[in-house]
Formats: sequence, structure tokens, C-alpha cells
Amino acid sequence: MVKEQIKRSIVIPVLDFSPHSEFNIRTLLEDLDGVEGEVICIFNSKEVYDELNGHPRIDKYCYNKLNAGVSRSWNMGINLSEGRTISILNADLHVAPSLFDELETYLFSLENAVIVGPQGSYIDFPKLSVARYFEKGTFNEPVRTNDVSGFLFAIHAERFLSHNLMFDIQFSPCFFEEWDMGIQVMQKGLACYAVPVAGFEHHWGVSKGSESPINYFGRDITRDEALLENRNRFIKKWHRLYGPKPE
Repeated sequence: MVKEQIKRSIVIPVLDFSPHSEFNIRTLLEDLDGVEGEVICIFNSKEVYDELNGHPRIDKYCYNKLNAGVSRSWNMGINLSEGRTISILNADLHVAPSLFDELETYLFSLENAVIVGPQGSYIDFPKLSVARYFEKGTFNEPVRTNDVSGFLFAIHAERFLSHNLMFDIQFSPCFFEEWDMGIQVMQKGLACYAVPVAGFEHHWGVSKGSESPINYFGRDITRDEALLENRNRFIKKWHRLYGPKPE
């Protein structure tokens, strides 16, 4: 007997209880109560794992003894997913149930779409800068972009997997993994889109700056160190296509 494919997978990497926000993994799981699909948590700390591993809305989970970073956690969630679509969510989001159907409508209707999300950008790769950022409330039609912001996005599972796409773990713990995936997508002849959905609230965390170090596989690294190291890795990987030249 062939198992019927799950409609959607919802992947949530979790490091802490989001002290910078009124929303956290507890409130997000409440939002997902009644939403169709499997919920997969990637626990990157013992504290959160101990409290939530038995939560009734979590269908699958992976527990990492140490924080594995963004790219590795996304890959783990994708590897555990069985849905036609895979939505990746920050734990500090508040979402409306209708959000997922809206994202998926765009995902299956836009030309060559493999990743869609509510925010994305045009990137000036030679200058390593954002030329234009499309965020909630600033555009009314889908826009084919160079990347999609990682706090919330949906993946067309069949296209993603059949083209051997995977988030590059050298960009762990964070930064440049979104730009790197955008280039991977373009190299495969596929597309990322920013799409005008509004059923979410989100407050920026570490990506907008923090004095607290990031503990990654047991080592403390500052935000600026992670940004500089991954900037150099990005240049080294893609300079032949997009510049600038590595130092």
C-alpha cells in the first residue's frame, strides 16, 4: 500500500524561548494548532528540548546537543520532511492559519518557483549589497528576487530535491546562506519570489545586531566574526561568476 503524501511539512529550528520577542516557540505551536501538516522541530538547546519534546503539536523532532546553526538546522528539517511543501519558520513568528495556503498558491503557480517568502531582495553581488529589499506592505505583486529572507519561506519539495539543492553548511552558524541559496537556485534555472502575504508578525533578532555571542558547536563567536568569515567564504565560492575577487 502506497502511503499518501503529506500535504505540508512545517520546520522550526529552535535555540531558545526568543527573549527579544513576545512571540516564541510556545506561542507559535499554539498558532499551528489546527493547521494541516506535520510540524518538525530542530532543537538546538537542552533547555527547550526538555520542556517541549513531548508537545502534542510536534510530530517529529531532532535534538542537537550543541547549536548546529542555521544552514545545518534547515537541512535537518528538510531531511525529516515528507510534505509536498516545506515551510521553514523562525520560532519567534506569529502566524495566521491562512498563511500557508497563500504561500503554497504562489509556490505552485509562479513560473519555476522553488522558494517563496514574504520578503526578499535584489542583490548587487559585485558590491555585496542589497540593491532593493521587498518587505511586508511595500509591494502588491509577486517579485522574482535574488533571495528570500530566511525567517519565513516555503519550498517546493519536488523541485528542490530533484535539482539537488541544499543549504551550504559552510555558512553556519548564520549569514550569507540566503544569498548562497539564491545563486544555487538561479544556476538550476529555477526561481525565488517575494510574495505579498501578510498573515504573520516578526521582530528581527540576531540578524539585526546583538552584543551577545553566538554559541555554535560549543564555541562562542560574535555576530561580526560570523559575518566577516561568511562574507569571505561567499566571495571565494562565487567570485568567478559574480565578483568581487577574494583578497
